[in-house]
Amino acid sequence: MGAAHKDYRPIGLSVAVFVVVMAIVIAAVFRPKTPFEREHARAEAANPKWVRVEINTADNRREYRENEPIYIVPRFSSTARSMYKIEIAEAQSKSAIDFLHISNGHVVPRNLTGILCCFSHLVGLDDEPYSPKTATTLTLPPGRYEIYLTTRRVFPWDSGPEEYSPSSFEVASNMLKIGVVPDRR
Repeated sequence: MGAAHKDYRPIGLSVAVFVVVMAIVIAAVFRPKTPFEREHARAEAANPKWVRVEINTADNRREYRENEPIYIVPRFSSTARSMYKIEIAEAQSKSAIDFLHISNGHVVPRNLTGILCCFSHLVGLDDEPYSPKTATTLTLPPGRYEIYLTTRRVFPWDSGPEEYSPSSFEVASNMLKIGVVPDRR
């Protein structure tokens, strides 16, 4: 090799080591830390492509007082036209039941009121996002909570106009973090 030819191998090796170390650090920082967070990540990763479910509080707050009602509202949407339908027969169809998973180990059915019987109404999930008219009310003791929703109310577009059984796939929402503080009155 002549004096003008430089060996760049040590620089390339240093860059490769740096990239690997950074990938490990990022994975460690963003990896779900608890079994509940890992279960949520697994459920959300199984969502069908283009379907999004978001839960939020009705008042967009993240901190509540003990015994104060917390209203949880889901919002279903799809970014692809003519791919999915959603069951909107709230409290009238077995497929319109959602479940709120709470980090304290409880699973709370959402919209499980009245008699579940023989009604179904599917609408396209592409024109407008769908939010049920009723919120789920939670009352939690003081503490920090993580909450997510799962449901089998989203169907492929080629489903008939009515479905009487839950969907073949489950959809999971984002993770909502709530704090409840003791009531000091």
